[in-house]
Amino acid sequence: MASQTFSMEKILDWRSDLEETAKRKVAQVQVKLDAQQAVLEDLIRENIKVKNDRLKINKINDMRHQQLYKALLDEKIIHQKNQLDLTQKELEAAQAELLEAHKDRKVMEKLKEKELWTTAELIKKEEQQQLDEIATLSFGRVLY
Repeated sequence: MASQTFSMEKILDWRSDLEETAKRKVAQVQVKLDAQQAVLEDLIRENIKVKNDRLKINKINDMRHQQLYKALLDEKIIHQKNQLDLTQKELEAAQAELLEAHKDRKVMEKLKEKELWTTAELIKKEEQQQLDEIATLSFGRVLY
């Protein structure tokens, strides 16, 4: 029995490649999200430090500079949170794309399994017919 190949093997390979590409994209976006989360945490820590340092300052000019710096940090934190939200949405889109690519590949794999099973059943039927013919011929010889 010759090895049977799937008639749509190239499509299955293409869909597998699409799934791998989607996996890499999800991983890249996750790394980006983690980096942005780390930046946000650093900004929050710096903001807390500025709040705590404010208690130790006695000069009005230094307080004014620190107040401006804190306002700048607050703006950066808000901007970073917005960036984080956008990246989170990007991650969700990439995960949805990965899920779709995974489903498409699974459909092709099921088609491959079905085709291979159908081919195996057809080969079994052909073999059974050949065995039946041999048995019929053998039975006919015994009678003569």
